[in-house]
Amino acid sequence: MSSPSAPQLLARRVYTAADQQCFAVLSGDHNPLHVDAVAARRLLTGRQVVHGVHTLLTALELWPGTWPAAWCVDADFPNPVSVDEGVTFSFQSDAMGAPALVAAVGALPCCRLTLRGAEPARAALAAGAEPERITVEAAPLDREPASWVGRRQFLALPAGDFALIFPVGAARVGARAVAAITLLSTYVGMVCPGLHSVFSALSVEAGDAEATGLNFEVRHYDPRLRLFTVAFDGAVRGELRAFLRAPAQAQPGTAKLRAQVTASEFAGTQHWVIGGSRGLGELVAKLAAAGGGRVTLSYASGAVDAERVVQDINAAGAGTAQTRHLDLLQDAGIDSWLHEAPWPDAVWYFATPRIFRKKAAFFNAATFDEFVDFYIRRFEALCQALETAAEGRSVTVFYPSTAFVDDRPKGMTEYAMAKAAAEVLIVDLAKRLRHVKPVARRLPRLATDQTAGLFAAGGDANVQVLLPLLRELTPKR
Repeated sequence: MSSPSAPQLLARRVYTAADQQCFAVLSGDHNPLHVDAVAARRLLTGRQVVHGVHTLLTALELWPGTWPAAWCVDADFPNPVSVDEGVTFSFQSDAMGAPALVAAVGALPCCRLTLRGAEPARAALAAGAEPERITVEAAPLDREPASWVGRRQFLALPAGDFALIFPVGAARVGARAVAAITLLSTYVGMVCPGLHSVFSALSVEAGDAEATGLNFEVRHYDPRLRLFTVAFDGAVRGELRAFLRAPAQAQPGTAKLRAQVTASEFAGTQHWVIGGSRGLGELVAKLAAAGGGRVTLSYASGAVDAERVVQDINAAGAGTAQTRHLDLLQDAGIDSWLHEAPWPDAVWYFATPRIFRKKAAFFNAATFDEFVDFYIRRFEALCQALETAAEGRSVTVFYPSTAFVDDRPKGMTEYAMAKAAAEVLIVDLAKRLRHVKPVARRLPRLATDQTAGLFAAGGDANVQVLLPLLRELTPKR
């Protein structure tokens, strides 16, 4: 065993949203995780994720030195690359002396690629049932996981000019092989697992240079790990692994929630829900309306999600709701709302940036500053604006702190620090302000878009925590 060589920096790259769209058109992988910024914000990453295969093909373009005639590429994707993040591509040998190329964000590896000889060549798929010929549609499939096991599918190669887009890779392995590698992304993102997929790893080598597509066979699905193992052959052959990730967290509908509140217990009350288009804010808006309250909920980018919540509330026939655009990062955003919307009895502050961040260092100052901006500066500005506009009226402003202040999961230092500092701010604001009553409560681990798949709590647990707070903090009419 030899020591790894020192990394040789090859290139730096930033993938943009436009790059995402281009690769989606080229490959056929239009999974919302990659191309829809609003949909991606509801996933654990919180942002669009660069296609792993796009990163891999970039690495192949940068691979230094000679390329073996019989080749096998092994790659894994331990962390996602998000749109607009700086990615470095570095070359080195691993602990076994094998050449390796690593794409990283900061010090965090996101794609690791090794090259080895492929002798003897991997056998093609054994004879079996005729594969199902799949035409990739605009929307990804979302089938029961176990239904895929033992199934075979055939996908035709995409028709783009791959030698133009990836000239070095096409010269080394052939344009048809490059097209086939992009098809692996399409299979995972659009077919199996499909809508809720995460590409984990692959091993790929040269196949039939005349093949017009790829045959896929789902060999195994592990429900404990939610992991698919898929073999493929055709223009290339090999094996891939992909996870079935948790979908966006759904909150209960208003009609269902009406059974848990008295029909008029919030009648006559006005509620502003900042960040009410999804998650806990969505649930508070629905609970308040289920009890007869009138709700104005804000959104920054999720207009469609906000309208969906409003339609659900208004269709339930209890309270009413309306939406309002509010981007707290625009300092004047709250002013028009204060002068145009009915004065609130309670304001519920659920605005948040992405909570979970990938990082290699213990502490990231930029992440902490972003949390401070959302959780402290913008909240304090909201309270001061309400105080100025109060004109003798009063309002309660709820701030959701977190149990993570005392019981921190790994990697949550910046988030917990910002929430703890906000608690100190709220105590002092409550002493200073005359008409605005800020109140903080530490919420337990609850099921939201940003925690989907991490915690066992579900929608019922969310209601059990939030409904008592709504009853406590809403003035009686």
